[in-house]
Amino acid sequence: MIYRRKDLKMKACFKILPVFLLFYGCAETQKPDFSPRQAHLKIVTYNVNWGFINPDKVARYLATENADIVCLQETHRYWKESLNKKLSRLYPYGKFREWGKAGGIAIISKYELQDANLIEPNDNWFPAFFASVDTPVGKIQILNVHLKPPLSDEGKVSVGAYLKAGDAHSMELDWFLRRTDPNQPMIILGDFNGNEKDKAIRRLIEAGWTDALSTYDKKSNTWEWKTSAGLEVKNRYDHILYNRFLDCTGAKVTDTDGSDHLPVTAVIVQKQVVK
Repeated sequence: MIYRRKDLKMKACFKILPVFLLFYGCAETQKPDFSPRQAHLKIVTYNVNWGFINPDKVARYLATENADIVCLQETHRYWKESLNKKLSRLYPYGKFREWGKAGGIAIISKYELQDANLIEPNDNWFPAFFASVDTPVGKIQILNVHLKPPLSDEGKVSVGAYLKAGDAHSMELDWFLRRTDPNQPMIILGDFNGNEKDKAIRRLIEAGWTDALSTYDKKSNTWEWKTSAGLEVKNRYDHILYNRFLDCTGAKVTDTDGSDHLPVTAVIVQKQVVK
């Protein structure tokens, strides 16, 4: 495998920045409620960066956020050792899987992880991590993903690879979703390497999924990087999507500098059936 993909991703995003720019309208967002009276599940996705930039800040953020389940991307043995040392009491259930340099993936949880299973990729990039969890809102399937950056199969910057990124993401998700049960409550979350205009995310929404962050925050970026020239590039790469059996009372991006990505939080509840 090619291991300098993270650096290449930064260059790719900088070179195609004009194409990446999003223009949001004035559509109103819902008012979030992060402590609803009904049973709820607080879940976080966070790409912590395989470069191990600031593990102490990451751990402090996670302890303060105090989510029920945290899905991490770009982990490795040092992330595992560091987070277990600082957070094992808060998150007694955790599964870490290594995959190359930037492909490690993990779930840490207050609730036992059942059927935890690494789903190997069908394109030699990054795997996904699946688990079922009995939560206050019932049993939920969790699919933690880290989709392919907009690079060629050789890990190189190209306009063609960027233009095909949405198709690549769709194929990845189709592959991962084959290992899940679409007729049960499920959350897909992680680093999608694409914003809401990405073909894969549009397909999920058209199929009845909801992007939590778009409901409550249409503007905040979840990834940012400063180039050697001092320029700053940003985008919305990190998402939490849930299917028709669930709902969300609040979602947010937290501004913390533990990684090049920012963590996304969502509060999930059972879907209310209208009689």
